[in-house]
Amino acid sequence: MVKHSGDRRYVRLLCSCDRYNYGDLLFPIVTRAALTSIFGSDDRYDFAQYGLARSDLSVYGALPSRGIRDLYRDAKNGDVVLLAGGENLAQTWFAMHLTLLSTETAERWRKYPMWLSAALVERLSRWQYRGRQQFPYILSTDQFASGVRVMYNSMGGWPLRLYPPRSQQAIAASLSKASFISVRDLESASMLRELDPSLLIHTAPDCVFLAADLLPRARLTELISPEVRELLQGADEFLCFQCNPPYGQANRVELKRQLLTLSAQSGLSILLTPIGRIYAFEDDVFLASLGAEMGDRVRVLPASATIYDILYTLASARLFCGTSLHGVVTALTYGVPFVPLLTEDPKLGNNLKSWEVSGLFPPTLAAGLTAQALRSLESSGPVVDGYAARLRAAAQANMQRLAECILAG
Repeated sequence: MVKHSGDRRYVRLLCSCDRYNYGDLLFPIVTRAALTSIFGSDDRYDFAQYGLARSDLSVYGALPSRGIRDLYRDAKNGDVVLLAGGENLAQTWFAMHLTLLSTETAERWRKYPMWLSAALVERLSRWQYRGRQQFPYILSTDQFASGVRVMYNSMGGWPLRLYPPRSQQAIAASLSKASFISVRDLESASMLRELDPSLLIHTAPDCVFLAADLLPRARLTELISPEVRELLQGADEFLCFQCNPPYGQANRVELKRQLLTLSAQSGLSILLTPIGRIYAFEDDVFLASLGAEMGDRVRVLPASATIYDILYTLASARLFCGTSLHGVVTALTYGVPFVPLLTEDPKLGNNLKSWEVSGLFPPTLAAGLTAQALRSLESSGPVVDGYAARLRAAAQANMQRLAECILAG
């Protein structure tokens, strides 16, 4: 158990870092590194990270996490519980439970709401993790010992607009007890202000934009795995492609045609780059099957790839194309142009629109992939670097605000 030592306090990070989803695994790494740098010689705070379940994905470069039951026990007077990022302002216990199960088990659980009631299945999932709060990532001081502050950073939650008023008000009531709230897109900020105009909401780019400053490409060359080093050694210039399975299956034939055309016209080889391995978003399974149908211009990042392998690969590419917000964030912060694919999930589009990036890199249908990719490649260099510098500076200013709030306690 994580214990206090003397006057030592903890920033206890809670996020979806208990499953292999690239962006979620980056949140505690980036947040810890950024806050440590800002704290400097002020060493009153140490760090610990938590998911809903205990997890150790260190083989993939992640930080091991304790579970939320541990968090309830561990947090003591003087600590900060920091919700450290993600589209988690409108998550349910059931949805998160599915992502922590094997595919076979998740398929069984997914059917339970049809046999039981959705409310009962939600209670069962919450019971599984002994959750004290109605929503998994909406915490308030009520769940902890006296003197614990709760803060939110780099959060999103577009589905909140679809929630019934009673649930929306319950979320707003919990957030009103927070000491700091920062969201990563204007849509999330607008919804929260509509629910409670008195909430002090900061809006700032996703904290993963700080990765390029904290983990420059030269540093990443020291952290990548031998398998990925060998895969990329002496390779031609390449583009990275990723997409989630629902989108990929719906557009499979068109995506293959567009990618092969793009490779032929640009001279870039294709590196399929999976970044999610959770139920319903097993990018690795879909992309491996896609790559097997596309010939020798296509390689696939190995299943053993770490988050540092993915960072290095995206930072080294000439172009990124995909559905992932953190694929886009990583590419942009390292100065790599990109093509965001247009899906039914508005999360990526909300973020691009919020930070005035969608004009240069608009969300694109599968049929327009090649044309938009060639336009994006023309923006390489100073244009992309300028966007990246602006967003890194805004993310750093927000992290500075967060650090000052923590140290003021």
